Amino acid sequence: MFISSALFSLTLLGSGANANATSRSTLPAWARRYNVNCSHCHSPAVPRLNATGIRFRWAGYRMPEDIGQPVDVERVQNYIAFRGRMRYDFAKTEGESVSENSFSFHDATLFYSGPFGKNFGAFFEIEREASDDIGLTAQVIGAWGTEQSFGGFRAGEMHWILSEGLAGFDRPTGINRPTPVSDKVTDGVPFRFRKNQVGVEGYYVTGKNRISVQVLNGIDVNGSGGGSDPDTKKDFVVADQVLLDEAGSGITAVAYYGSLEGLEPLSPNETSHYWRLALSANKYIDNLEVSGTVVYGKDTDLPVVTNGRFGSSTAKGVGYWVYGGYTFRPTGDEADAGTPLTLFSRYEYTDQNTSIDNNANRRWVGGFVLPVNLPEYLRLALEYSLDLPQGNAPNTHGLVAEMMLNF
Repeated sequence: MFISSALFSLTLLGSGANANATSRSTLPAWARRYNVNCSHCHSPAVPRLNATGIRFRWAGYRMPEDIGQPVDVERVQNYIAFRGRMRYDFAKTEGESVSENSFSFHDATLFYSGPFGKNFGAFFEIEREASDDIGLTAQVIGAWGTEQSFGGFRAGEMHWILSEGLAGFDRPTGINRPTPVSDKVTDGVPFRFRKNQVGVEGYYVTGKNRISVQVLNGIDVNGSGGGSDPDTKKDFVVADQVLLDEAGSGITAVAYYGSLEGLEPLSPNETSHYWRLALSANKYIDNLEVSGTVVYGKDTDLPVVTNGRFGSSTAKGVGYWVYGGYTFRPTGDEADAGTPLTLFSRYEYTDQNTSIDNNANRRWVGGFVLPVNLPEYLRLALEYSLDLPQGNAPNTHGLVAEMMLNF
């Protein structure tokens, strides 16, 4: 599943957002394999998916009508792709004389992915970040059934829901993910929706609905979900995705239950438990997209040491965001030569401890995405943010500019 959100969103970067345009050629991996433009599966702006792209992802990196049809892995250029992202970051806190600004090569990534056999697909991602960390994502997916209804499994180290869901749980149109899913939901358990996890998923697709159940290793005390299991307990996820129309409008609902040992070093054998619930929906109206997402977290049995005595506590957190975006598309004679420009804005709210008054953070975000040429090997994006924390804390201004290169 992660492939389409990642590789399909990154390697089918071949043409604009007009799904009916066919005169633009493209080369990146899956576009080469199927001889289609990126706009065949992306709307309103890469890397966001329309209904065709979503169904392709659900079916294990093949068109749903091809489930059960043999696939020969012959041309490596149809399975391999590269991405590089360079950024400029600026941050300034009001009242402070020093600002932060820097250029960085954010990451360089190699993807190898695609379908094989009659019912399988695989995805491998090796990413080197600016900090010199090397990340690996790898998964295998299987699909059996018909175009109208099919089921299967997914297993590996994967994006378990973020980048795999619809309507806010897909990849952002701009640069950064909203804080309710990129940061902690509560100030207790360091769980983040954006972290990869290792595990297995069983799913079933019927019509426009995909429901899945996952068993995951869970996270460690630092919030990481990769590598070996930090304890003997497993986390459980139920997710439901509903596709509403051909533009890619949809709904995602997620329920997550997890356990974590060793949150308090002085009480390493104590087990904490946590719930994470999320609901997201979006709707396209011609070139306009509107969406909203809410996440909720509750932690129980959090270990507390007071005056040498051990006890437990509970923490609750909530976050939400609303989004609006508009895409200006080339028309008439400009359709084959121009590229679509998408403007977007988002309001985010995060309160990691609802028992404390006046401690939430509010953020306004605005920006644009513009492919530079056709095919879309090069994409520019700019994103401004304004943090407005409660409790008389100073505001912070942020600016991120990104140049993304894909082959």
